Amino acid sequence: MRPLLRVESTVPAAGLVTFLLVFGLFGGPSDPAPAARWVGLGVLLTPALTVYAQRGATAWAAVLGAVLWTPLATGFPTVLAVWAYAAVAVLVARLDTPPAPLPVPHRRPPPPYALPHVAAPAEAGGFALLVLSAAGVAWVAVDDAAVPWLAVTIAAFGLGCALLTRAVRAQATLRRLFNEPQPVHSVRAVEQEGYVHVLIPSADGRTAREFAFDVAEPEPVHDEDDIHTEAAVLYGDPRPGAWCVLEVGERLHVPVGPVGPVIEVPYDVVEGLPREIEDDEEQLVDPDSLRPADRDANAFQPREHRISPRRAWTATTAIGLGAALALAEVVRLAGLPRTAVIVVAAVAGAAGFEYAWRTQLRPRLRWHVGGVASVGFRERTRQPWATDSAIVHDDEGTVVLTAGEAVLTVPVPAPWPSRSHQRTADQLVAALRDTRIRALEISPLPPPPWIDAPRRPAALFVLWAATVAATTLIVR
Repeated sequence: MRPLLRVESTVPAAGLVTFLLVFGLFGGPSDPAPAARWVGLGVLLTPALTVYAQRGATAWAAVLGAVLWTPLATGFPTVLAVWAYAAVAVLVARLDTPPAPLPVPHRRPPPPYALPHVAAPAEAGGFALLVLSAAGVAWVAVDDAAVPWLAVTIAAFGLGCALLTRAVRAQATLRRLFNEPQPVHSVRAVEQEGYVHVLIPSADGRTAREFAFDVAEPEPVHDEDDIHTEAAVLYGDPRPGAWCVLEVGERLHVPVGPVGPVIEVPYDVVEGLPREIEDDEEQLVDPDSLRPADRDANAFQPREHRISPRRAWTATTAIGLGAALALAEVVRLAGLPRTAVIVVAAVAGAAGFEYAWRTQLRPRLRWHVGGVASVGFRERTRQPWATDSAIVHDDEGTVVLTAGEAVLTVPVPAPWPSRSHQRTADQLVAALRDTRIRALEISPLPPPPWIDAPRRPAALFVLWAATVAATTLIVR
């Protein structure tokens, strides 16, 4: 689910809104030819798919689509909608602009014996999609009944170009990494087979940035039972998506992929390793984040966290209605009868509301000193507190809770409206840590609190029926 919540998701969301406006409210293309609407749909669909492969190619695809739609438009509102869609894609692509050079020494890495061929899966996938799109064009040319496949053909061509662009840029970035001076960092590293793990200690030695990336040449795993780090030199910018080279002694690790997620961890300057979770001072409670109700609550009193109802119901309505409208509009474009539009709207709306129910309305967490109980997307669990329990949040609206034998992911979006009683991520983390600390001081402890999996409320079915009726009236 997390890839769908990244900044790239704004492009598919903008594409969905543009599609509903252009084909629903504004009447579609001005050209009455059957191929026009499928070509128009294809160029709207292409940026929504390519944005996850290569942002720069997405910007070009969106701009070219807007250029194509300008003569096809039935009026100025259509032109405004498609160019606004292109502007969203361009803004997302601008996020790839390289940052300012780091204020550290720069020098060229030692030359490698050979540069590996990187991004081979993207290259192979790109060529395969281009071949399939060429076959689709040939099919449409000889069979009029295949005209609706133009949308898929155009989207496949755009995605193939984006994957090839990704492969070419990756290989060019690797060459530039060795041909130009790069930022130099003193680091601690763990060498593994085809993989290196890097720690960059902070100036005060209390924390370190931790990340990893794949390398071309495999290294044997250390024989020692205890993992240890070695002094190393890192060339490159240590940020997600950048490419770096690691030099450990006389060994040069050439990357075959970019740096993964970079996190900040507590650092043990003596061992050269991250501190253990149970010794992590980050697990202490922030008094400023603890709500008065949580601070004064009885240790055995169950407390509960849920997404604020207004936010959850608003998101549920948007997901269900958007799914029904989008697929019903596609069915209408295909020329299917009105009965098919109603059936598809009902099925798509049901799927959308079910997904929204499981991600927005169903999840909840309950806890006291005996442990935690949660209801998630599909599972229900109860776990006691343990000495190695840990609670952290990732700054993206998710709290990760380790308790007993389970690792729970709790959705904690920003409270909406602002006056709602939902805890923020910081407040939930503080409340859970405070309860965990109190649990370690009390004996005996009760079992974890009981929690029932909620049933789908009647309002959800009423909302689904209203969505189907509204979609039937809108999509004509």
